[in-house]
Amino acid sequence: MVTYMTLPFLKEVALDLVSRFGDDLKDLALIFNNKRPELYFKQYLAEILQKPIWSPSFFTIQDFFKAGSPLLEADKISQIVCLHECYVQLLTEQQQEPLNIDRFFPIAETILSDFAQLDYDLVDPGAIYQEIHDLAEIEKQFQFLTAEQVTFLESFWKSFHQYGQLQLREKFIQLWKIMPRLYVDFTRSLHEQGWTTLAGIYRSMATDLTTGSSLTASFKQLIFIGFNAINNAEGTLFNYWQEQGKALFYFDADAYYVEDNLQEAGYFIRKNRNRWQLKNALGPFPDHLKSKTNAINLVEASGFTAQAKVLHSLLPQVPTEKSIAILLADESLLIPTLQSIPEQLTSNITMGFPLSQSPLFGFIDLWLKTQTNYHETKSDTIAYQAIESYVSHPLVMLPLSEKEQLLQDIQEHHYVQVPNLALQKYTHVASFFKKQDEPLLLIRALEELLRRIFNHRKESKQLTLIEASLLTSTLQELNHLFDSIQQHRSLQQADIRFLITLIRRHLFQVNAAIEGDPLKGIQIMGLLESRNLDFEEIYLLGANDGMLPKRSFGNTYIPDAIRRAYGLPVLENQEALSAYLFYRLLQRTKKLHVVYNHLVDDNSTGEVTRFVKQLAFESNFSCSTLKQQQETKSAKQPLPLTIPKTGRVAETLAAYLDQGGLKISATALTNYIQSPLLFFFKHVARIQEPEVLAEDFQVNKIGSIVHQVMQWFYEELKVESAWITAERIKDKRPALPSLCLKALSIVVYHDKDYLKPEKTNSIEKIILQIVEDYAHIILKTDVAACPFELLELENNEDYVVDFPIQVNGEERWVKLQGIIDRIDQREGIVRIVDYKTGSDGLTYMRNTENLFDPKDPKYNKALIQTLFYTFIYEQKSGKQNVEPHLYTVRKLNNEGSFFQSDQQPLRGEKLNALKAVFIEQLRETLQELFNPDIPFQHRPDMILPYHDLYQEFFRAYGFPDTSLES
Repeated sequence: MVTYMTLPFLKEVALDLVSRFGDDLKDLALIFNNKRPELYFKQYLAEILQKPIWSPSFFTIQDFFKAGSPLLEADKISQIVCLHECYVQLLTEQQQEPLNIDRFFPIAETILSDFAQLDYDLVDPGAIYQEIHDLAEIEKQFQFLTAEQVTFLESFWKSFHQYGQLQLREKFIQLWKIMPRLYVDFTRSLHEQGWTTLAGIYRSMATDLTTGSSLTASFKQLIFIGFNAINNAEGTLFNYWQEQGKALFYFDADAYYVEDNLQEAGYFIRKNRNRWQLKNALGPFPDHLKSKTNAINLVEASGFTAQAKVLHSLLPQVPTEKSIAILLADESLLIPTLQSIPEQLTSNITMGFPLSQSPLFGFIDLWLKTQTNYHETKSDTIAYQAIESYVSHPLVMLPLSEKEQLLQDIQEHHYVQVPNLALQKYTHVASFFKKQDEPLLLIRALEELLRRIFNHRKESKQLTLIEASLLTSTLQELNHLFDSIQQHRSLQQADIRFLITLIRRHLFQVNAAIEGDPLKGIQIMGLLESRNLDFEEIYLLGANDGMLPKRSFGNTYIPDAIRRAYGLPVLENQEALSAYLFYRLLQRTKKLHVVYNHLVDDNSTGEVTRFVKQLAFESNFSCSTLKQQQETKSAKQPLPLTIPKTGRVAETLAAYLDQGGLKISATALTNYIQSPLLFFFKHVARIQEPEVLAEDFQVNKIGSIVHQVMQWFYEELKVESAWITAERIKDKRPALPSLCLKALSIVVYHDKDYLKPEKTNSIEKIILQIVEDYAHIILKTDVAACPFELLELENNEDYVVDFPIQVNGEERWVKLQGIIDRIDQREGIVRIVDYKTGSDGLTYMRNTENLFDPKDPKYNKALIQTLFYTFIYEQKSGKQNVEPHLYTVRKLNNEGSFFQSDQQPLRGEKLNALKAVFIEQLRETLQELFNPDIPFQHRPDMILPYHDLYQEFFRAYGFPDTSLES
């Protein structure tokens, strides 16, 4: 036996095997805990022997055990179906009503996991389930359970309650009684079909040590390399084979944590040595860590993805011969990690690329959600957001013209729910959104969509290695799922929504192998995959406490107290494994960088793993900390833009003066008050805000619908007579539902006959009810004001006046235009009535010296607009003492329609005084607007509605792009 303390662990093992067996290795079985070390080990053998030899046999521990069983391992779906069949039979015998398979599925996964753990650790199911049953009975009657036991029981019942099975607690307590028999029946049923489980193979071999004798007889020696945590079945077999002189064990560990009973990292190695009497073939463990004084480089990253971004500056900038690994304690960092490695460096993903983190999964998930929606809503319509997501997806092959036409159709018809029929002329879109009703056809339809993507990307030479691997792996998984469903009638008869969930769960677990050269370049892997491997330089990402080690345990229905009593794994075992994985990184590496997120949020403790703190306290390792810049958000910041009134801007402004033809409306005025730059965008550059299709009609459509309803309501009354009485309003009220339907049709779909009462969807029904309620509120106020005379309804042409201002010392005229909702006369007083469905208020500031100041907390935009209408009407009609009234529907019942200050209504002399202030400030504001020396400038405290289009605006007006930089 030779010890090579400074060499990589696998090279030490290779050297020792050559010293024992020479080059006659063909009859050895080399068994690892995963496949990753095999390639490295072969390389070390080649370096040592320098000649061709007959290779030993290589296995993972799982493959080795499977090779020794006459039965095949059943796939997960077959196991669940078999378990459900046994469960149904047992409950039928008990005269209890069983759950159907879609409700049983999530329960079955946990039961199977528990069954497997019992097999791995050779625990008697009858004994342990009797304990659990007794606990459940006690919990029902007594209150002295521990918090831990109560938590277990509550979580168990909760898994049933999600299906609305409120009476299942009592039934399931009874089910615990038959759980041992369920285990036996399930095992027997699998065997009858020539199947078993992997854990069942372990139990079978460990309880009958002769079971695998034909397998072990094929080899001169079994070589177990790099094992740490082993279960009872493995321990039993390992001990037996060692006693038979058949097995050698090579443990990768350091005396620093093995010989110290307080070190959790050595827990399993000590257990292997003490309980199972396993001997380390390399002799006493080396003591590397005790004497090492290396510095651990801690990197504080400010944010989740910032942990990966630090790689760009930490990694070497040119290819190197050094062995480098990036280990992910948090494997969700894979994508940002790949994006952060300098392009000139080669890398190899040994952990596999998760489908769930790829654009392909977004495509699949959108399709699955659409199919689910069809079956949940019993509708053939698609939410417009789903269509927008589809046409904008990077993998969709939709021609640009077809995409633009489709989105235009949606916008023009204001489809919130798009009828399936409306998609038929768009072939690609219609095939994606086609409803599937049969389980097997569901899978075939998805396969066809994915093959189309594959072929198109390949033909257009856009197919990447990652895409090809992901598509291939996904199609393989779907084909396997198809075979499983085809094999089991109960799945074919299950609710199709369950099958959709099943597809998503399966695909969520797909990891595509995307391997380069695992012996060269930067190796990217999960922490668990690093077992047995040594690297000169290591970058450990996601090393937060709570992630390393994790603070949660896998799903189980076996309480912690019972797990401890029966020697089953508990949370401390998981922590011991994490500690081992971390400490062994330090044994041979020359440089370790530990990167963690120091920001505290829902997913981050903000603390580095406690293993680093332990080392800093107890060892000779030192820690140096590097702080990275805080991760920046992509939020858009206000742009401090200044637009001079020259060139085309001046030409456009001139068109508002004298006989230029352009008019200033109340909206234009309040836009300028809010922000001069906003006025420029809307009324000079003439760029409309991008229309946003929103499900919340209250934001941008209800107001227009209400205005249209009230316009039609009073137009029809005015045809007969302008004199409005309470009786006439009451008699006309039954017409409201019809008017609301027509108004919704014309405002949303541009056709007043588009909607029929029986064809409205749920959202439209809600909107109709809201509009009708709002109309009743307005009419209730009008009934109280009756009788009154209607003088004018909405008029787009007649109310325009010339308003004098001074520009460069000269008198110029601005055309002011008012579009007034309603003008009526009551008790000799003319009223301007403006309808509002938003949150506009009636109060305004006491000090009116700056009525137009938008920063004043009581600045009232609605007051400015109604005073604007009042001024124009008085100028055109010659009437005086006209009152502005605001019908803010949400407040109308409680607050009335008068503007007020200090709870005094705005009328009489108070109103006349305010009108004079308004006219003076209106003149000052318009003179500022048209003053060529005062540029349009944005008020940074105001939010503009369209930020993304700045570049378009300014290119159109000839400004250089540099003027847009913030």
